[in-house]
Amino acid sequence: MGYKKSHWEKHNRRQLWHTLQKPDGTITADKIETLTLTLEQLILEDKIQDDTDYHRAIRSLAEQPIDTPEDKVFTQHEFRQVVEGFKPRKAPAPDGITNEIQQLVYKGLPKTMTAIYNEFIRTGCFPTNRKTARILPITKPGREDSADPSKF
Repeated sequence: MGYKKSHWEKHNRRQLWHTLQKPDGTITADKIETLTLTLEQLILEDKIQDDTDYHRAIRSLAEQPIDTPEDKVFTQHEFRQVVEGFKPRKAPAPDGITNEIQQLVYKGLPKTMTAIYNEFIRTGCFPTNRKTARILPITKPGREDSADPSKF
């Protein structure tokens, strides 16, 4: 039986970082400027003055001290529902741990995994590898050759 290509290999080409058109109409000069423009397009600045009432309420809640009555631990049942909801074919975290692996570990050690994540909540301390993500901008179909940073 021959090698079967993955969905990614069939439908995507390697994205090349090239020049993009800046808002003022000029073109980016190098990879750093192109990457900076792309990130500015993908990750918006968080401006407090633009907050709605809803956003102000969320900010207020985030500033409350840890261990308030709202900071309840997960029950094993709640944690199981979350883990079972993981989509198994999604890309792994930067540490290489896939959702499938997390589901298998949970099946073998449900009390331990629930306790670990509850400790994260209790202490407010989350491991660095649980706070990072790999961002892979994918060009929108038909816009591969565009210089517009919104092509992603």
